Amino acid sequence: MRIQLASGVFLNVLSTNQFKTTRVAIHFIAPARAQDFAARTLLTSVLETSSAKYPTQSDLSAALETMFGASFGIGVAKTGAVHRVTATLNLVADKLAQVPLLAQGFDLLHEVLLEPKLVGNQFDPEVFDREQKNLAAYLGSMDEDRQLQASLATQRLYFQGNDAQATPSFGTLRQLTAVTQARLMAVYQDMLSHDQIEIVVLGDVTEEQVVPLAKQLGFAPRPELAFALIYRQPDVPVRQETASAHVNQAKLNLAYTTPSDLYGRQFYANVVANELFGGSPLSLLFTNVREKASLAYYASSMFEPFRQFSMVQTGIDAVNRDQVQQLIADQLAKVAAGAFSADLLAHIKEGLLNARQAAYDSPQFLARQELLHALVPTHQPGYAAYAAAITAVTKQEVMAAAAAMKLQAVYFLDEQEAN
Repeated sequence: MRIQLASGVFLNVLSTNQFKTTRVAIHFIAPARAQDFAARTLLTSVLETSSAKYPTQSDLSAALETMFGASFGIGVAKTGAVHRVTATLNLVADKLAQVPLLAQGFDLLHEVLLEPKLVGNQFDPEVFDREQKNLAAYLGSMDEDRQLQASLATQRLYFQGNDAQATPSFGTLRQLTAVTQARLMAVYQDMLSHDQIEIVVLGDVTEEQVVPLAKQLGFAPRPELAFALIYRQPDVPVRQETASAHVNQAKLNLAYTTPSDLYGRQFYANVVANELFGGSPLSLLFTNVREKASLAYYASSMFEPFRQFSMVQTGIDAVNRDQVQQLIADQLAKVAAGAFSADLLAHIKEGLLNARQAAYDSPQFLARQELLHALVPTHQPGYAAYAAAITAVTKQEVMAAAAAMKLQAVYFLDEQEAN
């Protein structure tokens, strides 16, 4: 249930005795602004490694050990048109520990998020410098993952003209190196004062138990944000880009506009269509491009409803580029034309339902569902609603979903020629 603690501050409690742990997640949600991504990412590193009470990472780790080995971390993510900073704490359930670990956990979250280690009016310079260098090294190493490099480049190409969507949620190396102490403090204060806050607590707990603990975090009221979650990129002529790098296999990625609602019939039709197109080992991309034609080392598709976006990713031999691109187009055309059997469609749905049912054994998944339900009232977090919606998807709806997909970007990463 969602409870308003103050203007712009909400608590979501999911009471369940399914797990031996309690999960607390605090989400700071703001409209996606590309210029803030790197600073918000650096902020997560600074906050999760030191505080006034726990000045070193060793001190914080020791505190977590005294709480029966609790785990804690802070990360960033992007959901459509919003950016999230999320602090997550996992604890042994109070009933199992026989001590008030949840109360201790909320104290620790208050300490880390609201009482950082400062020197004067800025973050500890030693911590700031260390974490900026560590994060820069990590971002610099990401190009070594060529599949990730190609994925990010495809999104930059597709979302050209919208920096908030073209930039990854963690920002860029150039942005990071430009972050100053003053800038980081300004972003921190803005996050605490203006971001919408969604606190999600999942475990064998009650609202009566959690509400006073959440209120003790002391988040001040803030204007309630009226942001749109969905972003759709305007249609343009197909953009194409070719790059080169030292790769073992070339990468051919295709990006499509994919019209969708959120958790209505169109959404579920897109889910099934994507799974049939390239989202599973039973998909046409996997079966016909990778297995039968042997033209791809991997071939898959993904669908992002909050960005009205789908992407096909393949690893291929460069000489087969044109043939593979045509084969991909052929598979999407088959889905749009209904050139798939009722048995295959049934197996695709069965796979989706089995995967979904297994996901409900994960506290992380359940907490994510609770957050989505808070942000999108039409979302139904339970398995029964999902199963009914997937089962109800018709062949004609799958065909219409595939037919509505429009190619907008083609990115090719080729082998770099030796000098």
